[in-house]
Amino acid sequence: MLGPRVLVLGRERRSSFLAILGFLMLSSLVHSFWYFANTLMEHQLLRAQPSLATPAWTSPQGAYNLSVLDEHSDPSTLLDRSDFHYVLNSDRCGGPQDLFLVVFVHSAPTHWDKRRAIRETWGNASVLRAATTERMALVFMVGRADDSQTQEALVRESSLHGDLVMGNFVDSYRNLTYKHVMGLKWVTYFCRNARYVLKTDDDVFMDLFQLTSYLRDALGALAPPNLMMCVLIRRPYVKRSQRSKWRVSFREYRGNHYPPYCSGWGVVMSPDVVFNLYRASAGMPYFWVDDVLITGILAQRIGLTHVDFGEHLAASGQEALAWLGQAPQEPPPFMGHPDLDTDLVYRLWNKTRSYVFHT
Repeated sequence: MLGPRVLVLGRERRSSFLAILGFLMLSSLVHSFWYFANTLMEHQLLRAQPSLATPAWTSPQGAYNLSVLDEHSDPSTLLDRSDFHYVLNSDRCGGPQDLFLVVFVHSAPTHWDKRRAIRETWGNASVLRAATTERMALVFMVGRADDSQTQEALVRESSLHGDLVMGNFVDSYRNLTYKHVMGLKWVTYFCRNARYVLKTDDDVFMDLFQLTSYLRDALGALAPPNLMMCVLIRRPYVKRSQRSKWRVSFREYRGNHYPPYCSGWGVVMSPDVVFNLYRASAGMPYFWVDDVLITGILAQRIGLTHVDFGEHLAASGQEALAWLGQAPQEPPPFMGHPDLDTDLVYRLWNKTRSYVFHT
């Protein structure tokens, strides 16, 4: 009697085992299907994010749908801050006509010489008006100075030139992200008539004659949607060394690589990209590496694909110097590498004028 009983128990155990195995396999299949479907849905949502902007437009204003912004809270919101306001503002984009290009330049309170050099060289409004039919505007983005004497000098500078935009955050290296988003916010609220937007720094040389000609001839009088052109940094490592100026802790950023992002000294954007990046920044946890957050993390979030135009730029100060030694009317690269001293900026400008005006 024991034999058959043992045999029955063996079959029952085998049946139970097969049932459990089947259940586990089915569960695994269901989980895999769910994961695939969820991943696909997330991917589709990410790809669909650019639809946050209005569809194709016939004027740059059409790219900004201010009705989706909270009219009560948004003016005082900047990333994780709810107390933002402009200490100084500029009306450089005022007027009924479209601008072809608006340039917002990251500067620092005490960079008087750099701002003066830009006003007297590549950002000289009167020369630009004389040399091109494209309307342009340029403003400097700064934070609040940490001493009253510098702050008072900035107020006087603003009264004299009318091209300073100042936020109520303290200007510091770790606050550059506030400055960058302030630039996007300012364009969204005060310069929606610009067809192209350029973000740059105050230690860079720009040939706006060549840049505007290239944009108009290669891309059109109105920026195509979803445009971000820059020197692209691909698969960048996160710097962890204690000696690095750009060290980021694991608590600040957990991954080993950032998403592809732009070198911040020259970024051309279409109006919808400005607006979508600004919207995507709302409520974001603060991350102090501004180029990574804005042109990398947020750009990825809205499904943006970068256009690398590094071949049009001087990759180093040496390249800019090399151009100075070439034929008098040889056009320069669109942009000179950052960290250029003001003397070199003036030299580059003098030669640029010679090829523009054939002098």
